[in-house]
Amino acid sequence: MRPVLLLSALACAAGLQGQGVSEIGLTGGVMYYIGDLNPYKHYPARTRPAGGIAYRYNFDTRYALRAQALYGTLEAYDSDSPDSLQLARNLSFRTRLFELALLGEVNFFNYRGLGKDGRTWTPFVFAGVCYFRANPRAQLNDTWYDLQPLGTEGQGSPDVPGAGKPYSVDQVGIPFGVGLKFNFGGHVDLQLEWGMRRTFTDHIDDVGGTYADPELINPLAAELADRSADRDVVDRTGQARGDAQTRDWYQYTGITLSYVLTKFTECDMLYFQKRR
Repeated sequence: MRPVLLLSALACAAGLQGQGVSEIGLTGGVMYYIGDLNPYKHYPARTRPAGGIAYRYNFDTRYALRAQALYGTLEAYDSDSPDSLQLARNLSFRTRLFELALLGEVNFFNYRGLGKDGRTWTPFVFAGVCYFRANPRAQLNDTWYDLQPLGTEGQGSPDVPGAGKPYSVDQVGIPFGVGLKFNFGGHVDLQLEWGMRRTFTDHIDDVGGTYADPELINPLAAELADRSADRDVVDRTGQARGDAQTRDWYQYTGITLSYVLTKFTECDMLYFQKRR
């Protein structure tokens, strides 16, 4: 019987190389922002919960493609910073962030594979592309205002030279990161991941240019653009409000619990019997 089992296992292994396995799962974790209001600190005090859903198609034991939707909050306050210039600037923002991502994954080991080198866990790396929507808001006198329509740096105003067009709240980014996968002996998988998002916008936080002349923009925009204590006596027109040479980033750390949708075949059963 052993030769028969060996041949069956080899046949299954060959068949599985061309057979994709689908998974669907829920992900939950935390999200934070890095930019003009939080230049360096990872996992700052304003790190917030995030979560979503994910679908993964495994081409084989090494390569997979994941589609994922995330929803969370990004926020930062100059008042949290030890830097005296940020404390004096006194800006803040909050945004709900929605992301749709397509990610390629590469497993380091022969994950859920047959044979002696098959593993029920593996490190992995991922990278891809994402669309995200971030609409920054700020609070003034207990009221929250959408900042993009106001043009706090003069965007969209013909009276402010060099201000340019309003920035878009719909953007694209490049997600990448690392993680660990674990299989619990059947249909259930667990993934841990750490991933950065490199964006192409400097306005997740609404801060990225220079102070506009407050006489040339909406009074509410002028008040939200300069929150410093001496704004009524110091004219900051043309001074840097943020670093225009950098782009904003955001990060997601999460745990995903997924369920293998593909119906198990006799080959799968043989694989799990070998694992017992």
